[in-house]
Amino acid sequence: MAAGLLPEDDDDRRDLLERSPCTCAECVGFTTGVALLSTLVLLFIWNILFGFVDPEFWVKVPGVEGLDRSVDAAAAPTFNITLRVNNEGNWYRKICGKGDRVDVSYEGVPLAHGELPDFCVPPGVVGSVPFVATSEGLGLPGELYERMERQRRRRGERVSLVVRVRMHGLTGSGDWPLLLWCTAVLHGRPPGPFVCPILGQPPQFVPLPSM
Repeated sequence: MAAGLLPEDDDDRRDLLERSPCTCAECVGFTTGVALLSTLVLLFIWNILFGFVDPEFWVKVPGVEGLDRSVDAAAAPTFNITLRVNNEGNWYRKICGKGDRVDVSYEGVPLAHGELPDFCVPPGVVGSVPFVATSEGLGLPGELYERMERQRRRRGERVSLVVRVRMHGLTGSGDWPLLLWCTAVLHGRPPGPFVCPILGQPPQFVPLPSM
């Protein structure tokens, strides 16, 4: 064999050694990237399937009576109210609330009160919780009735009410009391829904074990 020459096998081995460091680095990088991507995908799927999404609330008033002037009224102010609970973000966890008191007011004047029943909303749906709020007296005081009538004429028959909904507790909040400060509109169909701000809630909902 001539001096200074390597057999073909040695040439192939040398080429392999020269390429190996780069190839190994590429393999490690590729494997790490695949592992990271797989982890993120699994976390995303886990969050969708088993994570907890805070529910949203809003109110509708499908029926009302007794908003006449006191001297002409034959019934007390009575509101048929529906609390809507959006649980579409939770695919496998129901939302349950412990009912409490509901108060309805107009421009700071109390109109009616009632009780919110206990409720549960299945996973992945928007549930409805109907209840009634009423007053002991008949109709509305003359001044309040006139203010409401002026607003109806000025704003195209739209009258905004404040509906305060109290709960003793909600799934994800333990027994921490919650207060929903909701807006409901009478005699009109403005864009909505008006999602209720939640007051008095814990710093962060903590999902409870599924039942």
